Amino acid sequence: MEGYLLLALHDPRYLDLAANFAISVKRLEPRPVSVVISPETPVPEAYTRFFDQIIRLEDHPNLRGAMAKTLLFGASPYERTMYIDADCLLFNTKIEFFWRQYRGHPFAVEGRPQKTGPVFACSLGVKDAAVLCQLVNVPELTVFNAGVMYFENSAASERVFNTAIELFEGPHRDEISYPYKHDAEYADEPFFACALAMLGIAPFRPTTTHRLQVTTPNMIEGVMDLTVGDLQVIKQVAGGRTETWAGAIGHFCGLAPMDTYFGLADQLRDEAGLERMDRSQFQAKVMTANTHHD
Repeated sequence: MEGYLLLALHDPRYLDLAANFAISVKRLEPRPVSVVISPETPVPEAYTRFFDQIIRLEDHPNLRGAMAKTLLFGASPYERTMYIDADCLLFNTKIEFFWRQYRGHPFAVEGRPQKTGPVFACSLGVKDAAVLCQLVNVPELTVFNAGVMYFENSAASERVFNTAIELFEGPHRDEISYPYKHDAEYADEPFFACALAMLGIAPFRPTTTHRLQVTTPNMIEGVMDLTVGDLQVIKQVAGGRTETWAGAIGHFCGLAPMDTYFGLADQLRDEAGLERMDRSQFQAKVMTANTHHD
């Protein structure tokens, strides 16, 4: 079975966001949507019709925050899983192309290989590709945004997650990654990037106008229309150039641009008969244009 899996641990606001994604899926296609939550998280009765499974996961003492993604392999109820960050929305049925393209690959992401220069940079930190390559003895990294990851229930896929955990628990944690968002939490992408490179798993490299995931950092303007299924943004990239990105899943990194995200969330919730979220409970996390690299 194929299905979508989201994490909404600890903070109930993540469950609110995950519900928005689940609604966006249910309007377009029949694949199930499951969410992983903490044992103590209350689930509003109104949300249960949008999640096919609600999975309660005991807290891991070290793998917290973004690093909880390393626990996804053991948590997923599916043979083929599309993991999605809670701050994403599905815009159109182009997602079907990517399900078919990734099928048969133990672990799949879209991104690029990189040997030198800044990687995984945002307002919270940055790493150097050459340093990481030397540290884990690989010729290049698998650089990607971990907001969307596909994996299958296989030994090869499990090795990716286990390798990421081993790197996190090893002696070079602070050389590979950096503290992220909350105390004792680390950015997950550098660990996954090293693990994929070490295991010889290259990223898919789609054109910018036919992507699975369209992220919002560095976005100048865009069209994000759930009604007609249009997702296109213009992004500023290195050297001041602009690129047009289009695809299936909109990833509102840090919920920015907040007005756009909440306008779409309100639309989905109105259609589903749900109460709108309280905007005052959310603060956008700004990913600065001069430091963020997808």
